[in-house]
Formats: sequence, C-alpha cells, structure tokens
Amino acid sequence: MSDLNSIPSLSEDELETLGVLLEDEAERQDSFDFFAMHGLLTALIAGPVDFDISQIWDSAFDEKLGFSASEKEQLQQLLLKLAKEIQAWLDSGQDFPVPAELTLIDEEDEPPLESWAMGFMTGVLLQEDQWYARDEETVAQHLFPVMYASGLFMDEPEMADIDEDVDLSNQVCGNIPGAVIELYLFLHAEK
Repeated sequence: MSDLNSIPSLSEDELETLGVLLEDEAERQDSFDFFAMHGLLTALIAGPVDFDISQIWDSAFDEKLGFSASEKEQLQQLLLKLAKEIQAWLDSGQDFPVPAELTLIDEEDEPPLESWAMGFMTGVLLQEDQWYARDEETVAQHLFPVMYASGLFMDEPEMADIDEDVDLSNQVCGNIPGAVIELYLFLHAEK
C-alpha cells in the first residue's frame, strides 16, 4: 500500500489541456475523448502485457492526426504522466478512481462512464488472449461490470435485464472501481 497523498497527479491545467487536445481531435475525426483515453490507458496498464505508449496512438486515433508536432509531443507527455498516476493508483490497492460518475443515467448522448468503459474494453480486446490466458472465468467475472457499462455487449440477454432496472444498473456500475483493482492484482499476481 502506498500513501495516497504521494500519488502523482496531473494539475488542473494539465487535465484541461489534455481534455482540450483530445476533444479537438475527437471533433476532427472519430477518436477517443478524455474518458475513453483514460479507460484505454487503465486497461493497458492493468493488463498482463507491459504498457507501451505506441498502442495508444494505434488504438485511439486514425493515422492522419490533426495535431501539430508540438501538440503531439505535449499530448504524449501528458499521457505518460497520466499513465504514472494510473499505475500509482493500481499499486495502492485502493478502489480505482474512475474519472466519471458510476452511472449510465445521463442527459447526454453518451455518459462519460460508458466512454471510459469502451476505452477500457478496447485495451482488453487488443490483448484478449493474454487477458484470458490464466483463468478466463475469473477475468470475465471481474470484467463483467466494465463490459456492461461499455454498451458493447448490450445485445446479450443478461445485459438487457440489467438495463431494465436502474438500481441494478447503478449497482453493477458501482462495482467497477473494485473490479479494476481485482483484475490488476489477479493479472499481476505472478510478477
């Protein structure tokens, strides 16, 4: 366990800059917003394969980026700093602080939690064989709340049943912070 006060974190200005860079790019093309990027980073760091920043560029953006060279460098530095923050939280053993309300009830088209969960599942699917290699059932069990929140599996009957019950939906979403830590601990138990 680490001292939570010692966890490195982005300043308000850095968070705002990161959010604006990602939002501007998302408006230019169908790329990841801040929440999806945070989810992707979390999955890549929590997962069983060593984190590689190049996976971010390949997964979150089209080949033709709208960033200037300096914006791309700034974005890379901010993402690496955010990755250190995520790593420190995972190492702390505390419930993971998902940067969104833990609900899918939102007035907007896409709730931030759904975007975060879609980013996380993108990271899982990039390394699917490695994620499930040790014990598919245990990983699937811990992944279930994130899978549900992502909306990627809404055609599954059990997901539709949860959608019909707001309290149950919120309860499943509320399990995500603990599930992220459980996945991280399980996937890194042998390291």
